[in-house]
Amino acid sequence: MPSSTKGEVCGSSSAKARPCLPCESHLHAGTPTSLMVECGRTSNVMLQRIAIASYLLSMMACSAGMPADLPLIEPPVRQATPDGFHEGASARRATMVDAMLSATEFRDRFFNPQGGPTDVFAILRSIDERLDEANAASADDVRPCLEQEPVSYELAPFGQSIPFAAKCYRTFSSSSGPAAFMQFGRVDDVTYVFITGGATRLAARVVAGADDAVVVDAWYGVGYTNATCGHDGTFDGCSYAATQIHAESASHAFEMTVAGIGVGYCGIQIRSDGTSIYGVGSTDMGMTCGAPATLCANATDLTAPGECSALTSFSLPALGRHAGAGAHEFGESHYPAQANIVLDGTSEDSLGFGPGDEPTPGVGAFD
Repeated sequence: MPSSTKGEVCGSSSAKARPCLPCESHLHAGTPTSLMVECGRTSNVMLQRIAIASYLLSMMACSAGMPADLPLIEPPVRQATPDGFHEGASARRATMVDAMLSATEFRDRFFNPQGGPTDVFAILRSIDERLDEANAASADDVRPCLEQEPVSYELAPFGQSIPFAAKCYRTFSSSSGPAAFMQFGRVDDVTYVFITGGATRLAARVVAGADDAVVVDAWYGVGYTNATCGHDGTFDGCSYAATQIHAESASHAFEMTVAGIGVGYCGIQIRSDGTSIYGVGSTDMGMTCGAPATLCANATDLTAPGECSALTSFSLPALGRHAGAGAHEFGESHYPAQANIVLDGTSEDSLGFGPGDEPTPGVGAFD
């Protein structure tokens, strides 16, 4: 039969039959069944083909999964951190005078590119590796927990009470230290992450704002595997510390407070607006701690003075260690006025925050 033209009838000689476009080139999954019949096709065959195609498409959609889409923590914190903290450790330091702290000393303790257990960027990158793994795994396979209702729970890092939420958890193998697992969840624009295992335990709350602005609040401890480090096999043989960070990527507002052993300070906190850095703290001298001292430095050139009149108040609570002893005696911080961080190496000290040794009940398994 010759091919049809506009106004002709496909597969029919009846003048009353409905006209259609050429049959061979216009049949597809959305073609009405009546038109298939009119076009001389066997309707059952075409319907079978459409059913198979629809089934395959639905299977492809299901197997694609729902990605966890967990935001990384290190990039926005790095963006908010003073520029002077991005440079490597240097022999050039500000001359220290009585009752003054050094911004370069603080930088070398906590933002040293050579690494170390207290390097902030290295700690956050190690957490981001776990988040990347969850993002990749959920993109390739269905993870039902991502669609369940979030489970609310409370965290009490360093004496605070922080509401958190989680939908999914993952467990990891750990040869030493506390139980190793991660639980996380996203509620509207807020992502909550808690992860423990190895030398670090961290809780983070990441808030996504307009124009890619991100606000990060993080609480973490280091030194959970200290029994295997140093020469004494005790909790105070290596760095053992509590840290809290608040970072705003868009405004470059940054705050950090630390209390610990083997980190240079019994208690210290700093604040920066991206232009200047202000800090106050008590240096660690082993069995004793220094009197409260301050710093005020340029945020780019840490050896130059800053303008700190607007930076002397903090949104984060100050952290300072109580006196104690492990293999060594250590003194009590003179900043803040009342020490508030207990360090004794047990699960009950200030680094023992978290939902426990296993995920919060009701949180779904990711794997």
